[in-house]
Amino acid sequence: MSQQSVMSLFDYFMFEQDYQVVDQHEIFFNPPAAVVASSSSGNSKQFAYDCGEELRGARKHLASGLVKFSSEWQTAMEVDPSQAYDLVCKDGLIGSLNAENLQEEGYTSEAALVVKLIWDRVSQRPADDSVQRRYFIQAVNELRSLFRDAKTVDSVKSAVSELRINVRNAHYSQSEYQVKKNPELLSYSHWLSLGDRFKSLFVTKSRAVAGYRKIYKRAFESEEGQDWNWAKKRRNQSNRRQSNKAYWERKVPDEVIRLSEKASGVTKPEDFITQYGFRGIQFGNWVDDAAGRYHVLCSGNAWADLASILKLPPKAISFYGALGLAFGARGSGKAAAHFEVSTNVMNLTKHRGGGSQCHEWAHALDQNLYSYSHQFSNGKRALLSGSEAGPHLPAELKEAFADLMKVIKEGNGKRLVKVPDPLPLPQSRYYDRIKGALALNNYDISTALQSLIGRYRIKNNQWMDIAILYCNLLKEAGKEVPKSFYIPSDESLFYSDAKNMGAYWRRDHELFARAFESWIEDELSAAGMTNSYLVYGTQFGSPYPYGEERQFINASFRKWWEIMLQLELFTNERFWQNAN
Repeated sequence: MSQQSVMSLFDYFMFEQDYQVVDQHEIFFNPPAAVVASSSSGNSKQFAYDCGEELRGARKHLASGLVKFSSEWQTAMEVDPSQAYDLVCKDGLIGSLNAENLQEEGYTSEAALVVKLIWDRVSQRPADDSVQRRYFIQAVNELRSLFRDAKTVDSVKSAVSELRINVRNAHYSQSEYQVKKNPELLSYSHWLSLGDRFKSLFVTKSRAVAGYRKIYKRAFESEEGQDWNWAKKRRNQSNRRQSNKAYWERKVPDEVIRLSEKASGVTKPEDFITQYGFRGIQFGNWVDDAAGRYHVLCSGNAWADLASILKLPPKAISFYGALGLAFGARGSGKAAAHFEVSTNVMNLTKHRGGGSQCHEWAHALDQNLYSYSHQFSNGKRALLSGSEAGPHLPAELKEAFADLMKVIKEGNGKRLVKVPDPLPLPQSRYYDRIKGALALNNYDISTALQSLIGRYRIKNNQWMDIAILYCNLLKEAGKEVPKSFYIPSDESLFYSDAKNMGAYWRRDHELFARAFESWIEDELSAAGMTNSYLVYGTQFGSPYPYGEERQFINASFRKWWEIMLQLELFTNERFWQNAN
């Protein structure tokens, strides 16, 4: 018989000494002797201490006294190129160029628009190379200095003129002939790291009008540049996007409920390494010992249950030493948890980590399978769900995964569409029987469209036009035209819902991870098990699969995983000997 335990995060943060665990059969207020451990490094904490390999990239490492983007900081970051790739970016260097801030700093509307449009042409990241990253930081800092006092029409034109000379010199630095004539051109080459779109503002291949002059026209010769009209327009567009964007927040269990017979073997951080093979364990500076104990015990139990459900050896959970695990060390505080592709590290946050472990492990699975498919020789870290698999992934496994992603994304769904304003006329003519379907379905556009499926050969691009026809018929009959309707789609409802929620939700790796955790929660339930720290809240509908679609997706997961087990991909450690 499975044993049930309940662990409350509230209890751990309320009390520093009296840890409380309530089991089905016993209650104890003092931790067992086996649980009271101290770190080998002499740390006074008994649970919230790092062990194993140091997982670089945590907030406490980035705030270790080095000035961000200084030469010393760059040198430290380049020890791990994948980390440097993530950190050296435009947003990290300059943040968001906010119109309100520019206005407060004394920029005129016209000058601010010029500055904003030129910054928009700067690449988000340089080429993935240490020299290019150094050049990128230098160029961004110089561009920022150039625009710092460009607050009026005259001063911004002067700054752009200087910038034009710099970029053209950078362009000539690519010519061996020009460099021989003027070696100083090489000192401008760092400007090229800002990208081709930026360079094209000042260097054109034809007699076309230079890009910066088009910016001048927008800023100085149109109403857009006057009286901050451009900022108002962008603000309105942003507000519309926000109002149209569906909001969802992960459900975090108030109490971790576990129903399982499986012992985790984890009572202290080192046990994650000895039992499950994690390459390193990390805690944030602000994770106290009480919270550390809570996460150590709950996470250990969750790994045991996941390994049991997936029929994996414990150390396969870490991909035999490739995966790192962090608690409250790397998150922003807004997300419940996240997986870092560049470092192969999972981070569960101090307060919002519960219920998300399975989702983040799905991302880790996604990435490590991609690396396996390239026999770990790939420089770029990527996810299998959104990338072409390498040549080393067995054909039957590759085919099963493609089928799984197809089931996740394709089906007999429906897509929400807003009625255009003003209402256009239909572009084609249709049979009276198609027109009559509206009245036969009580003048409900969505129902009428659904009734046409299978009766007529309607192409995907025709559904919207027929819906517009129905809107016009309602208008002619003096009936109310709805603000929106659903048109039939060859997408799954799961995928359609995700698209309606926004770009983040419809990404292949997010679809895969949410479908995976849904499958695991169903498998736990079928086995008479529960672990709300591992997975929680997938059975409440969107943004998770639901209904008949969920059953189809689960069946595809079972087929895919059975092939994985037959091939011994995770049960044979030799396949992963080059993973770390």
